[in-house]
Amino acid sequence: MCEPVFPRGIGVWSRGREGPKRSACIGESQRIGDQVLVEYEGRRCPGYVIDKKGDTRFRIHFDFEGYDWEDDVSADHVLGRVQEAVADCPLPPRVRATLGLVETPKSPDRSSPYRVGDRVRVRWRGSVYPASVTRVLAADSVVVHYQGHEDAWDETINIDRIETGRH
Repeated sequence: MCEPVFPRGIGVWSRGREGPKRSACIGESQRIGDQVLVEYEGRRCPGYVIDKKGDTRFRIHFDFEGYDWEDDVSADHVLGRVQEAVADCPLPPRVRATLGLVETPKSPDRSSPYRVGDRVRVRWRGSVYPASVTRVLAADSVVVHYQGHEDAWDETINIDRIETGRH
């Protein structure tokens, strides 16, 4: 039986032809109520499994700086259970903005043709998907959320991938 446990947030890795991989058993042993270490928004954050969404996704409850936050997370981002105290993560920028704790600029970045909230169509692997701009990073770079898809699919793109102008 596979029970990966990571007291210091370090995973079990095996090396294959494609390079390092996490053991396939990670995620299979997680149960509702387990405290787990999750790779979330570029950080390793503690959270609790509150629901299992099939074999590939978990609903995780996070406590960021006293703010409760729940999100669906891919099983490969769940690094394992924790047994010792793990440092809390700071409130991620996307969560902070969603909670209304960050002011959205009243005027768009003058150097970018896009603003937060603009609806666009984005090319991805030969197809075009509807999306909305959630953040303007630079004149040629924005963060988009694909309509009808989970937040896990949000990505930073170069504006040359945008098929049409803003709506």
